[in-house]
Amino acid sequence: MEPHEVYWEYINVVHQRPLTPLLANYSAMVGIAGAIFLFWGWARLRPVESDGAERRFALPVAVALMIAGLTNPILEVLQPGRVMNMYLFGWDVAGSAIIKFGVTLLPLFALLCWWLGAAALRPEIEAALHGRPAAVSAAGDLLTLWVRHFDPLAASCCRKAIISLGLLLAVFAILYSGVFLMTEHGIVFWDSAFLPVVFFASAVAGGAGMLGLIVPLGRHLTGNAGEETASGPYAGLLAASVAGGALWLLWLQFTGHFGSVEVRRALDLVNGSRRGLAWGWWFGLGAVLPTLLLAVSPLRRIALFRYIASAGAVIGAFALRFAVLEIGQAVPKSGAGQYLYAPPAGMLSDLVLNWVYFVGWIALFWLLLPYRVRARGAATTIA
Repeated sequence: MEPHEVYWEYINVVHQRPLTPLLANYSAMVGIAGAIFLFWGWARLRPVESDGAERRFALPVAVALMIAGLTNPILEVLQPGRVMNMYLFGWDVAGSAIIKFGVTLLPLFALLCWWLGAAALRPEIEAALHGRPAAVSAAGDLLTLWVRHFDPLAASCCRKAIISLGLLLAVFAILYSGVFLMTEHGIVFWDSAFLPVVFFASAVAGGAGMLGLIVPLGRHLTGNAGEETASGPYAGLLAASVAGGALWLLWLQFTGHFGSVEVRRALDLVNGSRRGLAWGWWFGLGAVLPTLLLAVSPLRRIALFRYIASAGAVIGAFALRFAVLEIGQAVPKSGAGQYLYAPPAGMLSDLVLNWVYFVGWIALFWLLLPYRVRARGAATTIA
């Protein structure tokens, strides 16, 4: 830090933020992707067959989220080479930091999601590639990781082992950013075991909400909108919304009674200048609204209310992380006032464009994958 930066830091005029709101995008996208795999993997391990559309659509959505989320660290550091250094030298210089596990396990999790997502479409992939030229078949096999020749979901023991591994990686993906913030030195508001737990609950709600939005849309685009029911991921969305809201209140009560002076200063921001972000966008829209719409049975039967609850949970997962980042970094160690931070226009556009980027990957997957191809021997068109 330059001498003039030390001076401005001392009088609380400028603050060198270690993390920007781009981490909120990264955390929300990766966490929601992990939660989607939890829903998908749990349904595959149960003996009762679940929603066919969810089985086919869920994992490509998780892959799109992982790709879009993993681009945020590159935007954050502005130098892709620094991200590559994490892979080349991270094990030597990162010590016990969780980041060295993240840069290894998160891409592997994305690759596993794509492999299993392609395996769920194996009959349709076989029908789509049947009779095609050798070059087209080879390209299709490469794109789908050769699921025509080895189906990871065929044998029961193999399926359970691979999905169980995926569930472990999914839990890691959900907890990763929360644990990363919890162990970040110097910001006392993040130094709590409540943080990754609240992040976990909000990610599960966001994952259920994403499925509640994407799966009906996928049915509509493939001509099978009539399959939709009021069940699906909404029970998980309700439970996670209640848990996330309750854990948030418990966290604030605990830190209010037992936290340090610096933590209580952060709580003053939660109930003060940042209350719209913390209580409105996160708690109200992301936890309370889905709970109210889904807990009342007559409301839950209305499709529009289910979509509103789903969208609220997804927005809330991002808003929670944005609020935690903003509040944690707004408290100066001197105790004098608070840091004000306005994201630059370029960063705000990055936040929005990253979600557009995610939608673009979903559109690409729906064009590439054979959702409308009739499998040999099937009686109906695949959704």
